[in-house]
Amino acid sequence: MTSSSDGNHPLGSKKDQAYMKEYIEAHPDNRMAWYLLGKQYERNGEQGKAKYCFKQAGDIYHAFENVPRPSEQIEELLAQTQMQQTVPSSPRKVRKRVGAAILLFLLLGSIAGEVNAPSRLHPAITDEGIEASGDDTSSSKSGNHGTPALHTQTGILVPEHDNAAFGQALRHTEHFASANGHVHYLLNIRVQQNWWMWEPPLRPDNRLTSDSDGRRIVITPLQGKQCKCEAERSQAQAFVQQWMPRSVERLVAKSALTAALLTKDQPPQQWAVLAGKYPNNIVSGITPQIASAYEEVSASFITQMKNAKQAAPKKAKQQALNQIWSDELDPFREPLRILVDKKRHRLAVVSGNIMVRNYKVGLGGKRTPLGTFRISEKVVDPNGSSTGDFGSRGMTLSDTLYAIHGTNEPESIGRDKSLGCVRMGKEDVEELFDMVPMGTEVVIGSDILPDELLVPDKGGRYRLKMSPNQDNPNKKYRWL
Repeated sequence: MTSSSDGNHPLGSKKDQAYMKEYIEAHPDNRMAWYLLGKQYERNGEQGKAKYCFKQAGDIYHAFENVPRPSEQIEELLAQTQMQQTVPSSPRKVRKRVGAAILLFLLLGSIAGEVNAPSRLHPAITDEGIEASGDDTSSSKSGNHGTPALHTQTGILVPEHDNAAFGQALRHTEHFASANGHVHYLLNIRVQQNWWMWEPPLRPDNRLTSDSDGRRIVITPLQGKQCKCEAERSQAQAFVQQWMPRSVERLVAKSALTAALLTKDQPPQQWAVLAGKYPNNIVSGITPQIASAYEEVSASFITQMKNAKQAAPKKAKQQALNQIWSDELDPFREPLRILVDKKRHRLAVVSGNIMVRNYKVGLGGKRTPLGTFRISEKVVDPNGSSTGDFGSRGMTLSDTLYAIHGTNEPESIGRDKSLGCVRMGKEDVEELFDMVPMGTEVVIGSDILPDELLVPDKGGRYRLKMSPNQDNPNKKYRWL
């Protein structure tokens, strides 16, 4: 490793400062980078510049200055990156080697107020890794040849401008880094009032692979003017285009399985069984994609159920269900829920803190009740018409006279014109009907959703091929 200008710290050279300045120019919101640059200025006696950098670092500065001698922890982390001690053949490689070490520390140390010791999978960067993380790369350098298959690629969501989450996401890949050839993409997801907005296409910011022995992680940034990685970026974008709809299919499949377990000890193995005629239409229809996703989920549940019964028979169903939702390769960790915001006239479809949709709806003001309900009935063309008072779809809430349904008064959307029900536009209510299963939880509150709509264009709507006989001609609906 090269010596520094101050003679006693590897982060003190002018070359390192230049690298850090370039890094901050490309990543101005990385507070850890500001902190490290400030420490360099501080060691060189440039107190004014150091003070400015520490101000930009914000709580990162306060967190590290509140622990004993942070420089010692920085040195320890750098020592544990297992950088080779050989002298590179050119000054350019010297800068890359030290710069990569700094970048690696930024990634590992992004948790505010905490410096974590590296795990057993040392995220060191070899000469090949430095080239992969800083210059134009070929897939063979990281042990991958050609475009990886979708099942060997993983998407990990990272909220924008959140350095702590970025560090957590990096450590998350260590669970799978030993699988040679597996590719992880850190995907930038926009945050709105603490909601992660699931809007395609998510932006792949970094590509992570393991080296041939599975002991090191090779990092390739995919954004910014420093990136000369067009081939890797194209691969990442192609992955996102496939991965996002597949993830939604799995979310719908797992949500339907969870809903079926409200009334069954064991769910059916085939999706088609759930797509029955009224009143057994837990889901509204079928596609090959959702059928395949559900078969995979149900097979996994049955296996987990068998294993759980051996240890705790009475809790086997819940434990197996918990295992289904704890899949670390899946961005969605909770079943679909519906949230209705009376203040903003919004209806959102969410999984945990990820918002999948946010529609504009009509309500009934004080006549719309607050509380928690479940979809207890799903019906196509209520009262025999797709153009009647309740539109083409209706979903009863907990066997009451309240429902989520369409309307023949589109001008009432966004206003309080109903007698208490939730009114939706035709395209919106039909997409919601296909996406959420019977049994889905519905929470009606106030000031709980952002005002911003999250609705795909017509080509991006989630739709199933409708199963027949989902109407109920024997009932006259009198929803409010």
